[in-house]
Amino acid sequence: MIYSRSDVPTAGLQSRAPPLRGLFIVSAMILRKEYWFEAAHFIYNHPGKCRNLHGHSYKLFVLLEGQVNAETGMIIDFDDLSKVVVDKVISKLDHRFLNDLIPLSTAENISVWIWEQLKPELPALCQIEVYETTDNCVIYRG
Repeated sequence: MIYSRSDVPTAGLQSRAPPLRGLFIVSAMILRKEYWFEAAHFIYNHPGKCRNLHGHSYKLFVLLEGQVNAETGMIIDFDDLSKVVVDKVISKLDHRFLNDLIPLSTAENISVWIWEQLKPELPALCQIEVYETTDNCVIYRG
């Protein structure tokens, strides 16, 4: 749904804020933020070279879906999102041996583990993407 400037509530806006002009979209949106972590693992039942200890520069995308708050103009503040992701996931995985937390540490199982850490704190979580390499990715939607 699209609203004109006169339809958007202004309560709580600071007087020093510049006047807002134009149209605002006030509906469900998907927000996506990117994170990185470095970690080592091995896949104990893999028939190939992944059976050996090795590491990856993982890339993680966290996606939230929700209504844009009319007062803040956001689904969630990016800083608030990062506090949760860093505390619940990045601090536990970065420069770690993944098999200590996730014994069969495939990208699929890492994705499920990350989801389980984030979903209780981020109910609007709708998808995560875990890249083991630039061209190998798992998308998990719970």
